[in-house]
Amino acid sequence: MSGQTIYEKYGGFEFWHHCIYDLYLDMFDHPEISYHFIGVNIITLSTHQAQFLSPAIGGPVLYKGPPMKLVHKDLDISEFQFAEIAKAFAQVFRDNGVEEKDVLHIMKFVGSFQKAITSSKVNLIDEIMRPFYSFVEWLTKFGKAKEE
Repeated sequence: MSGQTIYEKYGGFEFWHHCIYDLYLDMFDHPEISYHFIGVNIITLSTHQAQFLSPAIGGPVLYKGPPMKLVHKDLDISEFQFAEIAKAFAQVFRDNGVEEKDVLHIMKFVGSFQKAITSSKVNLIDEIMRPFYSFVEWLTKFGKAKEE
């Protein structure tokens, strides 16, 4: 399997589109982030995202849309929200069997767009939700430690 790209390794566009579609299904239910997706077509969004990711993992250049900064400029995405989405992004790949080294490669690519996507360090919703997310994260780690 040497010479095989990350894109090919997992089955190409359909696999990556499926993962990203799953991600956005989760984000549509996220209490803090879902409002960004009101009126958004999840199939179109996940298709564009999979197209955008493709060349970063060795696939063809498919994305023909506007630059990330322009796409996100009016969304007021905070750094905290970006981090929450990035965590979910990484987890959806893990849940679909993507190896950790490949997840890290993808997340490095995703992280390189943080400045283009975010427009604020924090917003009111972040301040309200941050303690809740910290508690849930702690609870999850506690539960996993107890299982071991």
